Amino acid sequence: MREPDPSIVVHGQGARFALVHFGNDEVYGLEFVASEIAAAGHRFHWFDGEDPAFLDSILSYAPHVACFSPLTTFFPPTVKLARQLKARAPQIRTVFGGAHVTASEDHIHTDGIDIAVIGPVYSTIEQILSAPDKSVLHGKTVMPDKMMPQRREYFATIDRIGRRHRKTIMSHFGCVYACSYCATHNQRKVIGARDYQQFYLTRRPVDAVIEEARVLLEFDTKEVCLEDDDALEGHEAEAWMHEFVPRWKKEIGIPVYANVTPKTVTHVSDSHMRDFAELVHFVTMGVQTARASSLKLFNRGFQDEAQIKKAYDRLKAFGIRVKMELIIGLPVEDPVGDAIDTIKCAQRIGPGDFGAAFPLMLYPGTALYKWCKENNVAMNDECRFEWYSGVGSVKFEDPVVEKRIHNLTKLTPLFIKYNIEERWMRALMDVDLSPETSKLISQNNYLEALTVRQGEAAKDSFGEVLTYMNFRF
Repeated sequence: MREPDPSIVVHGQGARFALVHFGNDEVYGLEFVASEIAAAGHRFHWFDGEDPAFLDSILSYAPHVACFSPLTTFFPPTVKLARQLKARAPQIRTVFGGAHVTASEDHIHTDGIDIAVIGPVYSTIEQILSAPDKSVLHGKTVMPDKMMPQRREYFATIDRIGRRHRKTIMSHFGCVYACSYCATHNQRKVIGARDYQQFYLTRRPVDAVIEEARVLLEFDTKEVCLEDDDALEGHEAEAWMHEFVPRWKKEIGIPVYANVTPKTVTHVSDSHMRDFAELVHFVTMGVQTARASSLKLFNRGFQDEAQIKKAYDRLKAFGIRVKMELIIGLPVEDPVGDAIDTIKCAQRIGPGDFGAAFPLMLYPGTALYKWCKENNVAMNDECRFEWYSGVGSVKFEDPVVEKRIHNLTKLTPLFIKYNIEERWMRALMDVDLSPETSKLISQNNYLEALTVRQGEAAKDSFGEVLTYMNFRF
């Protein structure tokens, strides 16, 4: 680490920003922050918040600002880090942004947070340096052609992310749907419907995405997740895809998988699907839940089993493998029956195929979070927003229900793949899983996902994949 340069002043050119990574996956938003810092003439360096030497390393750099952009999962531990940093170097300004902080300006009152950035980073860099402590800054939206992350330094510095088999890329940042559990929809309320349409549902230029992706070729990247909420939706999506796919195949060539919504899959054109099938070999499709009442709770009344089946069959007809994602542990009268109905729905849609269930996570700022608060739904203090843990946000009064939801979450891939009958589901949901067994089941579920995407070779490299992860189960 370089020694502090006493000639640098906070409000002048060349202020030092520390960008703090936390978790197993890329902190993609901070890569855009890095680009803005550099464009403003300042310096940045990346630090791994889970490195035991984190505090000593960051203090050696002597930054003026430390930037955090945690997912809800990692908000508590990153706040703890910020407090530890402030205790040793109170002059360092701690800045928090990202979806979790954007959900509520009240986060500014959290001890350890000096500045909160709501919405995008654009037009906030100089304000971060000059605004009074405990300021809430609101970023401005910019056209998609102005959005370009700075990634090379991140991968080179945070080695476990640079070596990860999977990297992320996004072509647009919004979603046309308004699912009650999803934090993406909250962005629409923050920046306004008009700007959301113009800036978040418009794709970045193909040249920009390709340029960004070239960096991935310099690192050990086995696959790329096109992390758009729905890769088939958005303004002029078909024309964009038609231009993008041949460029990606010729100039990048890394395998891609993506996210889709059943409704979108059923209504896009055959030509759009053909281009899409040339790009992706695998998609994650949200089945979410089966019962009509639960779909209504999720604000997905536009969806039913027939539509999902039609979407699944269409994807398979174009040669695209499908992972069905389910959400269980809902705040309903019969959560276990609801969960089993959802698993059986997935069995009917894709018998013998791959599906995974996750316990309902109530993210602050979402419509469902507010609904649960208004209806006095008990919240589970044990929830850490870890998908593979089997521990969701809803606290069930009956511990037997808690256990069953936990076990159903763990065992759903097995139930779907081998078409396990309901009587066996109900027997197995009451077994006692030791911590080691729970961990191994979660790791096998993760390996199953990798194998479906990458083939049998994923099994040979799985040990290496786990090496670069703090696997949470």
